[in-house]
Amino acid sequence: MLLRGTLVLALIATTTASANGQLIITAPAAPGGGWDQTARVLQRVLAEIEPATSVQVDNIPGAAGTIGLARFVQSERGNPHALLVTGLVMVSGVITNASPVSLSDATPIARLTGETEVIVVPSASPHQTLTDLLDAFKRDPGGVSWGGGSAGGTDDLLVRLLAEQVGLPASRVNYIAFSGGGAALAAVLSGQLTAAVSGYGEFAGQIAAGQLRPLAISAAARVPGINAPTLREAGVALDLANWRAIVAPPGLSDAERDALIARVTRMAGSTAWQQALTLNGWDDLFLPGADFRQFLLAEQARVEAVLRRLAAADTAPSARFTMAVTPTTMPNATVAVFGLLAAALVVSRRRNRAPIAVAASNSSSAAILGVTLLVQPLLMLTAGFIIASTITFVVTANTWRGVLPARATVARDAAIGVTFAAIIYLVFTSGLGVVLP
Repeated sequence: MLLRGTLVLALIATTTASANGQLIITAPAAPGGGWDQTARVLQRVLAEIEPATSVQVDNIPGAAGTIGLARFVQSERGNPHALLVTGLVMVSGVITNASPVSLSDATPIARLTGETEVIVVPSASPHQTLTDLLDAFKRDPGGVSWGGGSAGGTDDLLVRLLAEQVGLPASRVNYIAFSGGGAALAAVLSGQLTAAVSGYGEFAGQIAAGQLRPLAISAAARVPGINAPTLREAGVALDLANWRAIVAPPGLSDAERDALIARVTRMAGSTAWQQALTLNGWDDLFLPGADFRQFLLAEQARVEAVLRRLAAADTAPSARFTMAVTPTTMPNATVAVFGLLAAALVVSRRRNRAPIAVAASNSSSAAILGVTLLVQPLLMLTAGFIIASTITFVVTANTWRGVLPARATVARDAAIGVTFAAIIYLVFTSGLGVVLP
């Protein structure tokens, strides 16, 4: 009963916005980052040029956007009133995180903007120039902490390419991934990071206020209005431009797809959008429809080749332990951990000869557990980590018992499950910087 009710609530939560006809824009990152900024600007511009339009922004952070992408593809399939902000970060994140869902599963609508990356340090940092920072990096790679967006994203890729340019393997980079630009900004301002990397617009306000010092930008040439040298001026033969785009869910008709492309094309040509580009320091890289699809295919091949080259050149003497948190690995890991915990609980209760309620059939218990494991990945993405994990724990514990539990037993299992789920959630989000759904 509990499982059925939770699933119904989760499905209602993901479909209510679609049902009332409003446009939903998914930003697959935490508030404050480039994807969130793009979604908010789209929301504001569409509200200005289409006064009757109601636009909702939905933030779903984690795993370089692949958690948001997976939920978008699954829950919004066939919905012509839904869009997702994406970009270069997600292209590399899909590969790095071994995501089972990729941008090939979505419907390309248009590339929107481009933005140069910037490397910054706190204003009180002893590193006055990029040369100072790179000298310290070469002397003690682990002693220089870099921070930016999700692992495998544009920020991470730039730092690893930078390491390659100065003769260091990518594995020596001490990179700390954050779920959005806002979190990375707070970390570098507080002195937790040696340097931070992100799109220039995410740090522009703090640079203008003198709180951050820009050491270099990743553009091929100087950018008007940005008082910072390029990487090439500092002797590093490297440039990398980030880009952002929007896609629609799969399952649209040709007419629905073309209508969205036409709508976004009108928006991109509006005065309000052009003013937003200037205000945020974004380059206008508008590319709609079939041309964007071809660009996306080429970009996926390019990024995959770069990541393969970096992996092949990584000759560190000892391999690092890495963990990719994706829409499938996290649910599977949760099932394994909570299954062992539930088994230990049942064994302990049996040894103590705890009272047993009315016996239930083994086949019924196995069926319930099977359904729970099948829907667990979807439940993880819709209801969230804590609720999904608690349900998994309760069902697994009762299946191991092989009996029909009393209400007090179910309540006790739920209390244990939610406690452990909350602890795991805090460890990953606060301790490891990995954002769970």
